Amino acid sequence: MAAPSARRVALAALKTWRKKNEFADAIIARSVAETALASVDRAFALELFYGVLRNRSLLDFWISELRRAQVDTDLRDILRLGLYQVFIARTQEHAAVYETVALGPKTQRAVVNGILRSAIRRREELEQLVRGQSLDVRFSHPNVLRER
Repeated sequence: MAAPSARRVALAALKTWRKKNEFADAIIARSVAETALASVDRAFALELFYGVLRNRSLLDFWISELRRAQVDTDLRDILRLGLYQVFIARTQEHAAVYETVALGPKTQRAVVNGILRSAIRRREELEQLVRGQSLDVRFSHPNVLRER
């Protein structure tokens, strides 16, 4: 298995959050505690995990714009991490793409690479498309709260 990295920890925590009925705080706290990450990497793992959770609707909108074919849930988590880094966290594009592609299984690395590079090329178009969407997409605001 690859050495622990902030991105790997965040991805594992996202998968656990999706599959188990536990609080996000407990999941990420346990995930970070189980690895020997430096404090800066722990902070980055937390940022990635919570950032993806906060922006899921927006990230999923971008994924649906970038890939018309069905995206399985594990691949979707990887793409969410990559898109979050590129569009929201403003991580250096080459680093975000390289490190995110490395998270995927070898059979899906070309797909991850292609989607993230396409997102970078289409950045302005994708950001413009979001402006025309409802609040639940633009700000990942839950429909229940939006309706209230």
